[in-house]
Amino acid sequence: MRPADPDDIDARFEALIAQFDEDEIRRITAEAERGLGPGGRRARAPVVVLALAALVVAVGLVISLRPDVLGKLGSLRSAAAGGEPAHQPHFGPAVARPGPVLTPISDDDDAFLEGGGVASALPPVDPFAGSRAAGFADGVKGVVLPRARALGGLSRKQVAKALRRVRRLLAAARLDPAAIRGGRPSALAKLLDPEQRAYFLKHLDKGRASNTRAWAFSLAPGSADLTTDTVKVDGATTTARRRSKDGRGGITITADYLLVYAVNRPGDRASARRLVDHYRARFSAWEEDGDVVVWLDQTSSGTAGASCDFDDGFVHPHFDGESQRVQPSGPPADPYNRGHDVARGGCQATTRT
Repeated sequence: MRPADPDDIDARFEALIAQFDEDEIRRITAEAERGLGPGGRRARAPVVVLALAALVVAVGLVISLRPDVLGKLGSLRSAAAGGEPAHQPHFGPAVARPGPVLTPISDDDDAFLEGGGVASALPPVDPFAGSRAAGFADGVKGVVLPRARALGGLSRKQVAKALRRVRRLLAAARLDPAAIRGGRPSALAKLLDPEQRAYFLKHLDKGRASNTRAWAFSLAPGSADLTTDTVKVDGATTTARRRSKDGRGGITITADYLLVYAVNRPGDRASARRLVDHYRARFSAWEEDGDVVVWLDQTSSGTAGASCDFDDGFVHPHFDGESQRVQPSGPPADPYNRGHDVARGGCQATTRT
């Protein structure tokens, strides 16, 4: 239906009211209040009711589209009675209900309806509640660095610089939103040593054995949505003197972390589940041409809650009711136990995440 023009509505209303002179309006109003016909006879009461009903039906559309018209009706009645125009009350937006009732809604209620009703008014469910991950730190706050000290021919400041670079590499590899959602892990590439960066990009999403996609945590595109952007992190970073035959000296930095992600089937937040990623990485740091080089030597990870059916470097969450070609085996391992050897491979069963 074409939206009514406000000026046209006012004109129609005024034309309708003009059909009744002041005496007629005064008579109809008085008789409607008393329920009597002319001369006090009740026999004509139905006629009065029908006349008023006709008036209401005729202006019903006007009232539903322009609630301020109700104020005009009050003013007319007061003027016909010889008094001052009645005060016109303020009406909020009107919502049509079944039947002839129009319910004003306050500004606060408008916001409530726009937010989706009762469901949106409820606090979001914490996907980590009830698990050990609930006590973990949020994101990069969980990446704990040891106190820097001179070691392996590096000064305390050089060790501190190497540790900060490792912290950034860990965040880029496991906490970068773009990479987690299956996008290009550009943040990680930028932080790698230039020589290692070239290798990483050359082999990204190519082949199997040399595929570098697994250097980052990436959900397979279309496999799942993040239920929350928060990733729970717990673990430790340690340093030791680097033992090598190249004569460079320096230090070895080892990162051993649990990262817990909350995911759900695409568009289905009710299917939320947790993925526990046990990530280990070893870095080397040494001095070269007056600067500190940080090199990723080794990385390994095992993700509880993911399917073992794929070998493309992406993480494929496994949801209840889904079948798997490769079934987990062996005694169930505790996914929150960092003593578990994630480097041995295979598809091991785990306890609940």
